[in-house]
Amino acid sequence: MRPDRFASMDTQKQSIVNLDTKSQLAKLIATENIEVQHNKVKTASFDTLNRILTLPLFKQQSGDVYDMLIAHECAHALWTPTDGWKSICEDKELRAYVNVLEDCRIDRMIQKKYPGVVKNYINGFDVLEKQNFFGTHDKDINKDLMLIDKINMFYKSSKRLPFMFSPNNKKWLGKIDKLKTFDDVVSLAKELLNWQKKEVENLKKLPDFDLHKIAENYGLNNDETDSDETQSSEDTQNTDDMSDETSDNSGDQEVESNDEEKKDTDKYQGTQAEAQEGGGSGVAPDKLTAITNDNYENELQKLYDTGDNAVEYNYFSLPNPMLDKAVISNKTFLKDMRTYVARECKRYSQSKEYYNWLIDAYKKFKNENKKTVMYLVKEFEMKKSATAYKRATTDKTGVIDPLKLKEYKYSDDIFKKLTILPDAKNHGMMMLLDWSGSMCDTIQQTTEQLMNLVWFCQKVNIPFEVYAFSSEYKTEDRIGRKSGAKTFQYKSGNGIMADVRLICLANNRCKKKELDESLMHLWHMAMCYTDRYTTMENYHKGERYYMPGEYYLGSTPLNEALVVLNKMIPIFKDRNKIEKMSLVTLTDGGANSSFSDKMMDTGKGLDAINQGYNKPVIRVGKKQYTIKEKDHYYRSSITTGLLLDIIKKSHGVSNVGFYVTKRFKSWQMSEFTPKGLDWKQRDEWLSKFKSNMNKQRYAQVDHLGYDKYFMLNGKKLKVENVDLNGINDKMKSGGIKRIFAKSMKNRLQSRTLLNKFIEEVA
Repeated sequence: MRPDRFASMDTQKQSIVNLDTKSQLAKLIATENIEVQHNKVKTASFDTLNRILTLPLFKQQSGDVYDMLIAHECAHALWTPTDGWKSICEDKELRAYVNVLEDCRIDRMIQKKYPGVVKNYINGFDVLEKQNFFGTHDKDINKDLMLIDKINMFYKSSKRLPFMFSPNNKKWLGKIDKLKTFDDVVSLAKELLNWQKKEVENLKKLPDFDLHKIAENYGLNNDETDSDETQSSEDTQNTDDMSDETSDNSGDQEVESNDEEKKDTDKYQGTQAEAQEGGGSGVAPDKLTAITNDNYENELQKLYDTGDNAVEYNYFSLPNPMLDKAVISNKTFLKDMRTYVARECKRYSQSKEYYNWLIDAYKKFKNENKKTVMYLVKEFEMKKSATAYKRATTDKTGVIDPLKLKEYKYSDDIFKKLTILPDAKNHGMMMLLDWSGSMCDTIQQTTEQLMNLVWFCQKVNIPFEVYAFSSEYKTEDRIGRKSGAKTFQYKSGNGIMADVRLICLANNRCKKKELDESLMHLWHMAMCYTDRYTTMENYHKGERYYMPGEYYLGSTPLNEALVVLNKMIPIFKDRNKIEKMSLVTLTDGGANSSFSDKMMDTGKGLDAINQGYNKPVIRVGKKQYTIKEKDHYYRSSITTGLLLDIIKKSHGVSNVGFYVTKRFKSWQMSEFTPKGLDWKQRDEWLSKFKSNMNKQRYAQVDHLGYDKYFMLNGKKLKVENVDLNGINDKMKSGGIKRIFAKSMKNRLQSRTLLNKFIEEVA
C-alpha cells in the first residue's frame, strides 16, 4: 500500500547529479581527510588503510537520493568496523537483521552530526518509495510485514510512516534508539532474531497459517522453499496480538543475559539440526530475512552504472616536486657550458675558432632583431594603452566648465569631466620550451622566436623566466614506475611521474652579460640540431664543438614539468609582485603518457599499482579536476589540460600554447577537430585549417586548459626582417613597390608567434 503522503512527489523537480560537485558532500561529512572516488563498481567500499571511499557510478537520479546515499556510505565508513561486519557475513539470517539495525544506528548518528542531511534523507526516501524500491506498494504495511521490515521502513522514512506498533513492539524501538556501538547492534540483532523465530513457530501452529499474507510474503507456508527467497516474520492484526503475548515474558527486559541468549541460540541450533535431518518443524535459518531490505538492495543495483559505456576513472593527487633537484639554475647551466667549451677549445684549436665566430654571429643576430624587438614594444604599448582606454571611466567634477556655462538654461551638463584610467598591472611571464627529440627540425626557428620574446620582456621590464624541460639532465628514472622519480616525493594516492629537469635558460635576474651568454649557448645548441638535417648558410665550416650530453634532446615530460611549475609559479609571482601572469608553452605536440601508475599504502610501505589508461581525475586539496567530454582528447593531453587548469585556477595564470611542427596530417588533427561533425563538416573544417596554415602560417584551435592555443607552421617560423637588397637605381617604381610589399609581408608573417604573444600579454 502506497501512502498518500508521498503522492506530492509527482510534482517534485528532480535535479541531475553532478558527481564532481556532489562528492564534496562526502568530504564535508567525513571530518577526517577521506578521499571519495566514483567508479565502475557494484557496491560501495572503504579502504581503511588509505582512507578511500569508493562509490558506484549512479545513473540519473534525484540530488536528494544521491546525497542520502553518500551520507549513508560515509556513515558506514566512519562507524561500521570492517572486521566486525566480516564476522557476521556468513550467517545470512543474522546479516539481514544486523544490516537493518546498523543502518538505523549509523543513519541516526550521521543526521545528528550533520543536521543538514536530514532533509536529504526525508526527500530521498520519498523518491525511492515512490519508485517502489522497498516492494511495499502491494502490501498493507501494518498487516503484511514482520517486525524487522516495519523497523526498516519506519527508520528509513525518518519515523514518518503510519505504523501501529503494539506496546511490546515499541520496546524494541526503544532498544534500537539506544544503540551506540556495532557490538550493541550485533547483540540486539541476535536477540531480535531469536525472538522472531519463536514468533514464527507460534504462527505456524495457527490452523489458517498458510492463508496469511505473512506466510505468503516470506515463503513460510513451505519448509522446502528455496533458501535464497526472502523471508521473515510478523503477523496480521491477529498475529500482532499473539506476538505481544508471546513477548510479554522476554520483551519486557531491556537486555537479556548472556546465559539466556546462549540458551536460546543453542536451542535454535538444535532445532535447525533436526530440521535439516527431516525431523521437527523448524524453519531453515536462511528463511528469516528482511524483504524490504532485500528488495531495496536489489533495486539499488539498478541505479549503478556498470554497463560497457560506463566511464572508468583514475584518481590521483600530485606528488610534491623537490625544486632543489628538479630545477637546474641558470648559474649551473652557464657553469656546465663554460666547462664544456673550455675543455673542447683546449682539445681542438678549431673549436676555439668556432667559439670566437659564435660570439660574433650571435651579436650580429641580436642586432638584426632589434627592429623586431622594438616592433614588439610598440605593439605592446599600443595594445596596452588601447585596453586601458577601453576600460577608462569618466566622472563629472564639481568644477564648472566656463566653455559650457552658456548652456546652463537647457542643459545640466556644464561641469568639467575627469577621465580615469585603470592602474597598470605588473606583468610576469614564464616560458616553457620543449626540449624533446621531435623538436630537432624546428628547434632553431622556435628558439629564435623565443629569444625575441626574452629581449622584449627585458626592454619593457617584464619579469620573466625561461625553462627547457628535459628528460636527459642526470635523470635516474625516465619511466617513473616502482622506484619513483627522484624529482618528486610521494605519499599514498600520488600519481607516479617520470623524472624531469627544468633548465633555466634565462631570467630577468641575470646580469646583461650573463643573459647574452646564456642565449648565445641556447642559440648554438639549436643550430647544432638544425645543422644535422640542413645545410645552413653563413655557418662556420671548421671543426666545432657540440654540446654536453646532459643537454641532448630527450622525451617529452611536459606533464611532469607542469607539476613542478605549479609549485614554482606562486614563488615567482610573490618575488616579483606579479598581478597579471602568463605561462607560454612552446611544444611540438602532446606529452608523455602520465599517471597510469599510482602510489598506494599496502600496509608494508608504499608500492605502485597500475590503474590503466582510464579518465584521469586529479585531486588538489578538496577540489577535483576532470573533464566532462568522453574520448575528446588523448589521455596524456587530458592530463596536460587538467594540470594547466589547476595552474590557471590556483594561481590566476593565463595559459597560451604554441604547437610548432613542420608536418600536419589528418590523424594529427583528430585531437583538435570539433566534436559532433559529420564527415562533410569535418572535411570542411580540415580544409579551412590547412588554408590558414598556408596563408597565415598559423591556425587557432581549442585545447583543454589553454586560454589560446595556436598551431604554427614550423617551416615558415623563422623571423625575417625587411630585406630591400634587391632594389637598385635602375628599377622602376612598380618593381620597388613589389619588393617592398613582399618583404613586409614576410616580415609580418614571420612574427606570427610574436604578434599573438603580444595580443595575449597586453
